[in-house]
Amino acid sequence: MEHYSTLLKHIEQFETAKREEEQNSDNSNWNTEYYKAFLTADIRFRKAAALVGFEYPEALPTGSHDNQMGEICKRYDDVVSGWKTRILAFELEAQATLEYEATSDELSEAIVFDTEHRTGIHEIISRLRDEVYKSQWLGDERKQRVLRAINSVQAEVDKERSNFHLILGKVVDIGESLGQAGTKAKPAFDRVEQLANAIRGQRRQATAIEKDDDPLQIEDKSDEIEE
Repeated sequence: MEHYSTLLKHIEQFETAKREEEQNSDNSNWNTEYYKAFLTADIRFRKAAALVGFEYPEALPTGSHDNQMGEICKRYDDVVSGWKTRILAFELEAQATLEYEATSDELSEAIVFDTEHRTGIHEIISRLRDEVYKSQWLGDERKQRVLRAINSVQAEVDKERSNFHLILGKVVDIGESLGQAGTKAKPAFDRVEQLANAIRGQRRQATAIEKDDDPLQIEDKSDEIEE
């Protein structure tokens, strides 16, 4: 899990460098001031792929700095852009394993959304729907598939009681329905990540409350009273 966290951070750093390069270059040439940031990202992605078992081109990009930056950007669009969903899926698989190892503790996996979290999740879902509706990169068939997956998540959130792992699994379904579409899909994937984090936030809060349910006991120090 530690490698996944580092990889997500490096992906975010590259996405930032890529946006800045786009803002500071013309349409026909790459801004080679960002060459080092691009090459660093390529090296990091290759190292991460070897550590976590992902596929990534083994050879360094070749040619001029312009050509290399174009190749690294293509590698990101074709390969790395889908890693966020895969990492989330791996996290859910680990959680599901724990769930099946403790089937007698099913009630501990129940999740009830309070008003604050439910309202926040509804807002995220609304923004995600907007991203899907206005998308030019999703075909009509896939768009309907994504919207069905979103509706399924909202239905679970609106239940009086849902299952933590079930609802996160449905969030993964949204990511899989989106597929891969490079940087064009990033805003939608960002919403999916926000959605997963909001659900985890409710779960962490509920778990903390459960741990604090027992009233504080006054420590018995009667044996320390001097006679």
